[in-house]
Amino acid sequence: MRKAVGIGGLRRKEAERLALSKKGNELAQREIEKLQEHIGIMKTHLETFVREHQRDIRNNPVFRVQVQRMCQLIGVDPLASRKGYMAELLGVGDFYCELGIQIIDICLATRSVNGGLMSIDELRERLIRRRLKGSEPVVNDDIKRAISQLAPLKGGYQIVDFGGRKMVQSVAREMNADMSTVLGLAQQTSKFTADDVSVQLAWDSDRINACVDDMLRSGIVWVDYQNSNLPEYWVPAFFSQISGASLSASAL
Repeated sequence: MRKAVGIGGLRRKEAERLALSKKGNELAQREIEKLQEHIGIMKTHLETFVREHQRDIRNNPVFRVQVQRMCQLIGVDPLASRKGYMAELLGVGDFYCELGIQIIDICLATRSVNGGLMSIDELRERLIRRRLKGSEPVVNDDIKRAISQLAPLKGGYQIVDFGGRKMVQSVAREMNADMSTVLGLAQQTSKFTADDVSVQLAWDSDRINACVDDMLRSGIVWVDYQNSNLPEYWVPAFFSQISGASLSASAL
């Protein structure tokens, strides 16, 4: 028979366990300190790099995005504070603040036309026309970052996706699954009919009517009764080009 482990043996085992645990904690702490030291060195080099390339960062949107991604990889958020050191070096604090204000202006000016839904490409084109000559170029990634900074305003500003198509939503509404699905059908032609939805989705008339009514109330779609037998529902946010006569001058 095996001899039972005595109290002394148990104490020795517990002491060994505590010693190993302490040693493991010490090793882990040293690794953490070493990692923090490396990150600190990387941040210093990054700040030097940003300082030396400020003009390129401000004038080259692709380069700006790449530098911002480098910042994020090492835990530096240049947009965390408008007056933050890295934001000042990058020149992005005021840039994204200004861009956010312009996005709000455009979205408010066009809301009566598109129901608060606009393609990110159309928004970029409007921003380019609106910004002063010589201003920093704007790309879609800049728009996404600027919109992310508008979240505290609780105005519903966000990027939504319809079948891979990026849209900017500027109204605080819940886009239910049925509305998203029907909008997905209209991406290519910018319009749909009740029959389109019935054939492609096999929905009954009650479900179609409920969905269309919600979209009409929110202003996302317009209805065209020229074909009295089959009304067509148009999605202005999907128009490839909108006639200047249908938009107010302030929206440009």
